[in-house]
Amino acid sequence: MITREDVAKRAGVSVSAVSRTMNGRGYVSKDKKEAIFKAVEELGYRPNPLSNSLKNRQTYQLCFFGSDIYNSFYTELFNKMSDYAMDRGYTLFYFSNFSVERVKTMLMDGMIVENDNVAEEVQAFLGEQFYMPIVTASYGVPVKNLKRIPYVDVDTYDAVEIGLAYLREMGHKKIAFATMYDFFYDSRLHPRHVAFSNLMKPVYGKRFRDYIIDNIGNTRPAFAREDFFEEGMSCADRFLERKCEATAIFCFNDEFAMGMLRRFEQLNIKVPDDISILGIDGIENRKYVTPFLSSVSLNIREQAECCVSTLLDMIEGRRVNYFNSFKPHLSEGDSVKKL
Repeated sequence: MITREDVAKRAGVSVSAVSRTMNGRGYVSKDKKEAIFKAVEELGYRPNPLSNSLKNRQTYQLCFFGSDIYNSFYTELFNKMSDYAMDRGYTLFYFSNFSVERVKTMLMDGMIVENDNVAEEVQAFLGEQFYMPIVTASYGVPVKNLKRIPYVDVDTYDAVEIGLAYLREMGHKKIAFATMYDFFYDSRLHPRHVAFSNLMKPVYGKRFRDYIIDNIGNTRPAFAREDFFEEGMSCADRFLERKCEATAIFCFNDEFAMGMLRRFEQLNIKVPDDISILGIDGIENRKYVTPFLSSVSLNIREQAECCVSTLLDMIEGRRVNYFNSFKPHLSEGDSVKKL
């Protein structure tokens, strides 16, 4: 097995110079670096990652906890995080079966979690004596005052405001809201439900319930797998059964909206000619459906990179911004008709 001593001997330098060069820390002259890299290539030397971790007390591994790996939004968020982490010299892995007991035993330098409730649970379990850098990806849910935990927020309440303003601008006055959850059970818990209720209840008055297409009894169990696409298809049937007068449907998220698009296509109902559909998230997969789904984007790339960057600031001892926020924006497609 080739060692650093072999590299040092071939390059004519000290072992410490090889270590500083391979670790990217400390001064090594340009000539010596070139000699070291040449020796590394000639000998085929590969550093032992476990040995480096023990010496540096750093694994260069990060963890992202997302409750549902089948959710396109979290898959895309993870991919963006992973790409950025790799550019910064770290590996990010996905952890979907969450267990706070496993956190202390996992080889990682820090973790990103999908909401402040998970962050609070992890922090409470770790206690004051065990430090683990944690960053929260937040979506407008009221953030608790969590000591030592920064958050990167994209406010989905704002996303609903932006979407409703766009639909009205396109001439739609009768707008339904479609969700896979029990809207009225969950209306105080989820900002998308809260926003639609606050903004449209004064408009519809007693008829507000007529414009809510939900799944009564589904109360969002924690960390459960959620098949938004299938639920969207089912919701399209409920919309037709209810004979709702809406000219546009504002969907809980893009994957749910794509399910509705698919079901309407099966029933020969044309979008946007017969009904307009708008989603929330701005996932890349929406470009693979016909028509191209219009959506309110949650700036997935920006949030992903900010989460990783903030976590690395904590790990590497730089100043940390504990409150980061991005505004949603409209990403127009072809699924909304102008009346």
